[in-house]
Amino acid sequence: MKIKIILLSITCSLFAFYGCTDYLNKEVLGYSTLDNYYQTPYQLQEALNGTYNILQSDLFMNTEWIFGEACSDDVIGNDESTTDQISQLVNFNFTPSNTWILNRYTVNYQGISRANQVIANVNKVKLASTDYGQYSTVRYILGQAKFLRALFYFNLVKTYGGVPIRPEVEKLDSLVIPRSTKEEVYAYIEKDLREAIIMLPPQFTGTDLGHAGSGAAIGLLMKVLMYEAKPGEVSTKWSDIVDLGKYFIDGNSMKMGQVLKYDSTTENWESLRERLWFKPKALLASTDPLETPNTQLSSIANLYGINYSSYYNTPIAYWQIFNQTGEFYRGSIFEVVFKESADGTTGDQNQGTAIFQDLWQNRLWTSPTMLTDLLNDPRINQVIAKHGTSTPDGERVNTVENRWNVLKWYCPIAQRPQNTTDYGENRRVIRYADVVLIYAEALNEMNQGAQALTQLNKSKIAANAITGTATIYIGGGYGYMRNQIWQERRMELCFEWDRFFDLVRQGRAASVLHAFASASATNNQRGKNFIEGVNEIFPIPQNEIDISNGVVTQNPGY
Repeated sequence: MKIKIILLSITCSLFAFYGCTDYLNKEVLGYSTLDNYYQTPYQLQEALNGTYNILQSDLFMNTEWIFGEACSDDVIGNDESTTDQISQLVNFNFTPSNTWILNRYTVNYQGISRANQVIANVNKVKLASTDYGQYSTVRYILGQAKFLRALFYFNLVKTYGGVPIRPEVEKLDSLVIPRSTKEEVYAYIEKDLREAIIMLPPQFTGTDLGHAGSGAAIGLLMKVLMYEAKPGEVSTKWSDIVDLGKYFIDGNSMKMGQVLKYDSTTENWESLRERLWFKPKALLASTDPLETPNTQLSSIANLYGINYSSYYNTPIAYWQIFNQTGEFYRGSIFEVVFKESADGTTGDQNQGTAIFQDLWQNRLWTSPTMLTDLLNDPRINQVIAKHGTSTPDGERVNTVENRWNVLKWYCPIAQRPQNTTDYGENRRVIRYADVVLIYAEALNEMNQGAQALTQLNKSKIAANAITGTATIYIGGGYGYMRNQIWQERRMELCFEWDRFFDLVRQGRAASVLHAFASASATNNQRGKNFIEGVNEIFPIPQNEIDISNGVVTQNPGY
């Protein structure tokens, strides 16, 4: 039930070859070219698989935990006091030439390049029949490419601010693109996700598990909107989240035109349908649906749940939702699929980075401040394990004295890969619990505190079931409710590689990291170098500035 990802190398990555002047004039050595390749849905699917493949790469995975987790206050690391590139980054003592600043920039643009190849070449597909299912197949591929492109751009904009929006068709005269504003990048992401929502089925199942459905697109859109809005400020983004939450979580209806924010003065509806690969109206059979702005989206409210149930709807423990037992569990909306090689060999990109051997065993541990918060939380023994104790499946935790390892990165004995460079466990990227808490925060921002409390306590009540605890959150004013929501976000979503960016979008990265540094017992007092108004975003890689001859400008303060 896992995707078999096929790495498809159709063109070289433009972003690694800005300085190359003759790469478009290379002799064609094989039969397939850009002009004749994308002619069947199968070929287009192979290109989409290559886009998913970026999510599985070690480089992508490593940049996710380095920026989202290691830079935060939830962990301490073994290389904080060294002089390597990661240490410089997490101590906010880096330059724009830092290797990982370039790596994150590059790998996400590689993903964008592959998604663009799918999107730019979709109209080359030749369908053998006028069957509605043929159009659906192509539409689903196109919708997933838009979702993935949005995900890559979201990574970039929350890391660097405004970035260049690459053209879908690359040409020599468009290799160097100036930066778009942050607002323009977010608008581009929103458009991709809104279109993906109406193009995709609610959820993929069976052999297609791991593909992004409309539930994934809505979940990501809600998160994107939350990052665009600012806590305590009036914004239509908060109300947009509430509308989407009412559809996704409460089960209210939502129309295609509503999610698209369709404006007939900017695009004819039939042109939009054909552009998004709905079957053209002229070819519709009497049994085929005709989508209109008033067509209601399929309900997805019953597809996901807050409680801990497996894909087969059997109860599982909280710690298991992050290993193979919990793959595609009821609360998982989108996850990156990893598949261990059958013979234990190395080199397969879809086997995953060695998270268990690296993060779990010797690199990152629970910070003292995070431990203090977890001590009163029912999830503690399902989330972290102290040196000298045992994991839930009975393995002794052998780490550093007085350190607490993170069970969300643990690989149970029975599920351990044959090769130590494999991981073999899917990474949860969008979880239903996150969407519920995003909805709660938006409701609170819209002065609907009672409704926000209901959503907030869904997560807390599920956690309470672990130990039979009865304590829940209580109502209060706007600020009190917001603090409770943020606290629950930290408890429920800890160690999932998002904490640093969550602090930034909340507007309190500087205060939290400075307090973290003051409480730190280490000599380097990680967090003390964070400069408010500068380090909320990272610099554009110096390499990109140099290659563009200054067309791509640097962020202030760097």
